[in-house]
Amino acid sequence: MYSFSKSKKGFTLIELMVVVAIIAILALLGLRLYTTQQRRAKEAMVRANAGTVQVSIQTELVDVPPATLDADLEGNLPDLAQLRNPFTNVAGFGEAWGDDTDADIEGIVAVFYSGGVFTIIPYGEGGAEIDYSLTARR
Repeated sequence: MYSFSKSKKGFTLIELMVVVAIIAILALLGLRLYTTQQRRAKEAMVRANAGTVQVSIQTELVDVPPATLDADLEGNLPDLAQLRNPFTNVAGFGEAWGDDTDADIEGIVAVFYSGGVFTIIPYGEGGAEIDYSLTARR
């Protein structure tokens, strides 16, 4: 007699679904880690911008007499148009000088002046203040 033997030549549907589920879980974990690292890199760039702002202010304060600084604050601050906001990809931080209205925009470096002290505060994702405040004083 002729015997039919059943040979297994492929994967079952359950086996394929398990493999797809494992790949999906690994992809989600990788994507989560990638977006977290991307946010951290952007915030590191904002911190670097804040450091650049601090150095620029301190460099400018060397040449500016105190009386002029108090009389014309805006005119004595350095132009930082070359700095780029990593969150919005827009250049310049001119609108943040001494103005607290833009403090909720992510990626900016806000500079506040009071009593001879510049306070430099970088803002990260969602406008949250990054724990990296700097000061520049005469």
